[in-house]
Amino acid sequence: MNNVVLGVTFVFGVLSFWGYKNQTKIRNYLIERYGFKYIDSLGYIGGAMQLGAVLAVSRGWLENTSPLYHGISLLGSTGLLLTTFIHEAMAPVIVNTIWIGMNTVGLLENLSGNKIQPTFKLTNPQ
Repeated sequence: MNNVVLGVTFVFGVLSFWGYKNQTKIRNYLIERYGFKYIDSLGYIGGAMQLGAVLAVSRGWLENTSPLYHGISLLGSTGLLLTTFIHEAMAPVIVNTIWIGMNTVGLLENLSGNKIQPTFKLTNPQ
């Protein structure tokens, strides 16, 4: 593991714990300020962005290590996180928090030029 992974893990761990402890206050604020309709629409847009990012990688339009892929996926998973949080669906909240963390690591590694090199290489068996 490198410092980027450790740093993101620490920051997301602290923020997740804080969010868990204050979830009722945060949820009430978001509902009063924005309402379910707006946050749900962010969730739908986020889902479409996630699907679009995966489609772009599977079709070869983007590489799964590109900053654009990580950016689209980060925004998409943030929208999904908001809507799952508002509806108190904690399992998807955890999954999307992890996904946001992975995309944050990918973006930071790309922007810093500090990519982890794989320790093994998959080869095509003959």
